[in-house]
Formats: sequence, C-alpha cells, structure tokens
Amino acid sequence: MKVSVCDSPIFVVGAPRSGTSMMQWALCQNPGLWGGPESDFLVPLHRAIAEVHEFGTSRGDFHWLSQKNVELREFARFIGLGVNALYCERSGGKRWVEQTPQYTLHMHTMLEFFPDARFVYMLRDGRQVVESLRNFVNPMKHDEACATWAQSVAAARKFCDGPDGGKLVTVRYEAVITDTAAELAKAFKFLGEAPAQSGVDFIRNAKPINSSFPAEVSRDKLTPRWHDWTQEQRRVFEDVAGEPFVEAGYELGPDWAKDGNMTEVVDASALTSPGISAKDEP
Repeated sequence: MKVSVCDSPIFVVGAPRSGTSMMQWALCQNPGLWGGPESDFLVPLHRAIAEVHEFGTSRGDFHWLSQKNVELREFARFIGLGVNALYCERSGGKRWVEQTPQYTLHMHTMLEFFPDARFVYMLRDGRQVVESLRNFVNPMKHDEACATWAQSVAAARKFCDGPDGGKLVTVRYEAVITDTAAELAKAFKFLGEAPAQSGVDFIRNAKPINSSFPAEVSRDKLTPRWHDWTQEQRRVFEDVAGEPFVEAGYELGPDWAKDGNMTEVVDASALTSPGISAKDEP
C-alpha cells in the first residue's frame, strides 16, 4: 500500500466567529489546496496517545516503546503521519487546509503531529466576536464569550513569542473585508502559494458562512453589533478582554462608553498584533 503525505499542512485558527471558515474557503479557491469540515478530533487523539504511551512504557524495558526509546513526541509524530496520509487520500493529494477554532489553543500539539505545519491566525475585533458568540448556535454567556476571545489572543501571542512563531501569520478580519486582495496575497505569500483571484471574489461576493446573523450581506460584516450592550456588559468586556484587545492593536473608540467615558481611548495603531513582525508586513 503506497501512501502520500503533505509536507506542510495548513491550519486556519482563531477564536470562534473570527472568519476561519471564510478564510479556509477563500484559500481553497487555489486549485492546489483542499479543505473539509472542522475535525475536532486531533486534541482528544493526542490525549489518547499520551495515555497509550504512558501505559506502553509503564514496565520499562519489558515494553517495546521503552526498550526502543520511543518518546511521546516521536510517537505522536508517526501517528500524525498516518492522519496526514488519510487527509491526503481524501484530498486527492492536494495540500490540505484544516480549520478548527479550538486548535488555536493547541498549536504546539498540532506541531507534534505535523512538525512543518503552517498557521493562518484570524484576528477579529473582540466585541464583534463576543456578540456573534452570544447569538450563534448554543449561545455563550457574555463573560464566557469575552474569555473565549481573550484566550485565543493570548494563545496566539504566546505561540508567536516562542521558537515556532515564524510558522504563523496573522490576518486581520477587518482588513480581509476592506482590502481583500492585499490581505489574501499576504496569506498566500506566507504559505508559498500563488494568489487566487477567485478567493478574492469569494470573500467579496459569497454569502456569509455560518453567520450568527443570517440576514446580513457582505457589506454588513463590519457593522458594529455591540452598541446595545449595557454598561455592565461593557465593563465585563474591559475587565476580561480589555488588555489583549489593546495589545492586539484595537481601539475602543469614542462611541464605546455610554453616559461618560469608562476608559481612556488608546491609540494602538503602532502596536504589533499577534504573529506580525517586521518580516511579515506586506
């Protein structure tokens, strides 16, 4: 049985409701790329592998894994080759593009399976993400949604500050909508793939994917949806997500506070967002 594997699979990551599906579909307009639904199984698979490895080394040299000095990372890498081959069988040999938001918190785990993987991190205004999470299937509570976005930003920043940071590029959702061709070109260049005009057309013309607001059209994607938040909801967002919000380069803006300023508006235009370094700038 002959199998093939993808040398550098692609993971589109980001907080839920940040445009990961949109980006995956746009990238896959390139005829050499292929994508499918969210997988969700890779994190529990890694946990199971860790349990199997622990069991398979519990008797020292009486166990094959121990005697042959098979560490967990090597064990996971070879199992990852099998998963990779399965993806490639389904993709017809094309480079595959995975998008599962929860993998944002587990990018190093993905690298244990696929050491040469690349990550496209979708960064979106946290307020828009929170409002979308509050209105999607199985709606989140406000504080949970704020924490979900903040955790995603923190995970991306931590990854970018580590030794594998060069394997990730940050793409801002807002820039994808307002300057689609340039932002997609940046992503394709990072991935070593040719830009696809059909990807630009897809973002500009396709109906929103899995939208929390089904009636919206493309031009509505940047419409602020948090204006009806109460003062308490705004305070919760600031307490839970305010710091990563500013660090990511966003501003609360003069229309954020109701009945007087709740916080100073910070000019974050010069700040570096997660995954962006001088070498990544277009």
